[in-house]
Amino acid sequence: MKFKRFLAAAAACVLAASLAGCGSSSGNNAAPNGGSGSAAGSAANTTADSGEKTKLYVVNWKDYGSDDADFIKSFEAENNCEIVNTYMSSEEELLTKLKTSKEGEIDVCLPNCTILPAAIKGGYLAEIDTSKLSNFNSLFDRFKKQEECLGEDGKMYAVPFVWGSTAIAYNTDDIKEAPKSMSILFDKQYAGKIAFRDDYNDAVMAAAIVLGQDPNAPSDLDAIKQKLIEQKPLNRTYWKTGDEFSKLFAGKQISVGLMWSGQAASMKQEGEPIAFVVPEDGGIGWVDNWAIASGSQHKDLAYKFIDAMIAKDFQYNWASKGGPAPVNKEAADEIDPEYAKSAGMDEASLNRLYFMKYRTDDIKNAWNDLWTDVKAQ
Repeated sequence: MKFKRFLAAAAACVLAASLAGCGSSSGNNAAPNGGSGSAAGSAANTTADSGEKTKLYVVNWKDYGSDDADFIKSFEAENNCEIVNTYMSSEEELLTKLKTSKEGEIDVCLPNCTILPAAIKGGYLAEIDTSKLSNFNSLFDRFKKQEECLGEDGKMYAVPFVWGSTAIAYNTDDIKEAPKSMSILFDKQYAGKIAFRDDYNDAVMAAAIVLGQDPNAPSDLDAIKQKLIEQKPLNRTYWKTGDEFSKLFAGKQISVGLMWSGQAASMKQEGEPIAFVVPEDGGIGWVDNWAIASGSQHKDLAYKFIDAMIAKDFQYNWASKGGPAPVNKEAADEIDPEYAKSAGMDEASLNRLYFMKYRTDDIKNAWNDLWTDVKAQ
């Protein structure tokens, strides 16, 4: 979502004798810190009949870690397997894929809190055994107990991967001081130079922040709708993809907008005059999580994949290149404090975030209908 391009790119266990088991362990981006942890030969990841490499089917956002070329090369070589990425365009699409996929069509996927409870309750995700993840203990304590990752039975069904924020990105040539409030997106001073994200969740939460309502449980949807209607004529466009926002910004068509922290950091590294801030009145926080599909036929390999994705080296390298904030504390401790602040990864920014919570279908439908009405005005 991230600042959903809020971003850029990234992603242990073993049954030594299993045909679906994984290969050797050692460490680089794919499995630092002893991440893979198996003495079994990598030949174990070939099918007995054909000798073909085991395919690990991953559903993720495009350019979001699992399709990083260096990671794929390293992980596939170490585990004698092939990563097959399928891309999703929304969390709801991922939930539909989990519901309708046949056994073996999905091994690993990346749900966030908006669908996790439904996916867990539906039986679409396998229980996670954290003892099979050598890097799990390196996670921040808050992420080891992420509420949405737990089922009603108290068991874990997903592993936090990265976190981030959706807040204010602005052109430093046009705006000299960091905005202190989300209300800049509603400021007539920037009419025609504002880019608001076309997403009902972000729209409702952003307006709730400005109005002083609880962004996860707003008390007055009519007031939020009116606020968003008032904002519409100030807006240059409602952007849908990170690439669309990047082009608008590079073309100097916008001065400020609602954007993902990770993408803003990447754009800054590419030389754009952009800065990102979680304003004093708050921003929208999210956590993306890896999960193993209940119908996966390669769960051992799936554990290895998740372990590599949460390892220190991968998390540090991806965050340093403009990716989202790491859940691995050892990786976070290595990041330059000034860069962390500029990318919204610092503790002060974290403490100003309203992390998204699960929405029932009734709430989702109400928010979506509100946003549809706003855009139709």
